[in-house]
Amino acid sequence: MCLAIAPNQKLNNGYFNRIWRIASSTPLRLFSFCAFIHSLVLGGLFVHNTAASAHIDLHVYIFGFTYGILALVAYGYLLTWLPKKYSLSPIHYGQYNVIYLFMMAGLGALEVGIFFSNNWILAGMLLLVPAWLFAIQCLKDMHIWLNSTAQQISRVLLFLLLFNFSNLGLSILAWLYSSSDMAILATSSSIFFSWPSIIVAALVLFLNAPAKGRVISP
Repeated sequence: MCLAIAPNQKLNNGYFNRIWRIASSTPLRLFSFCAFIHSLVLGGLFVHNTAASAHIDLHVYIFGFTYGILALVAYGYLLTWLPKKYSLSPIHYGQYNVIYLFMMAGLGALEVGIFFSNNWILAGMLLLVPAWLFAIQCLKDMHIWLNSTAQQISRVLLFLLLFNFSNLGLSILAWLYSSSDMAILATSSSIFFSWPSIIVAALVLFLNAPAKGRVISP
């Protein structure tokens, strides 16, 4: 005899469950939520340590902002709007949830490390690496389904993301070897070249989408 147990409606339809379903319905919403939380935490830690005259490792804060928070917003937009603009299948929840989990864990470890030890900081930095790789792979999978004109722009976008990923690796090495020159090179290259170029490439890609593309608000 087989017994079927009905789901707990109160658990499935609770307030927090509804909020989570809305927040996690698209990469943009989920990643923006994560970016907002960690912006508050990192900002709060910076203000607290400044007020307490504690040692502040600016490299760690800039790293978290540049390769964590900015990356979350950028990948959220790209993974949400690219499929909609070009009438592609939306990215599966399981795929972008992996990116979210690595980003959330990486930034969380980074913040814990600011209070406790450098081992946590290093762990946080390294956890962002697979998040970036998963995100770039998702965009690469979409690239093959674009038309020839869009693919030309998409190649530039992917190159810029990979270049920024190399800056992430350079930033980790700079922190490990306490190289201020390497840190300045990686950070300035990312903030003043990579991210502005990525924004321009993404806008051009979106503007070149077919006029009859299926557009759904996030």
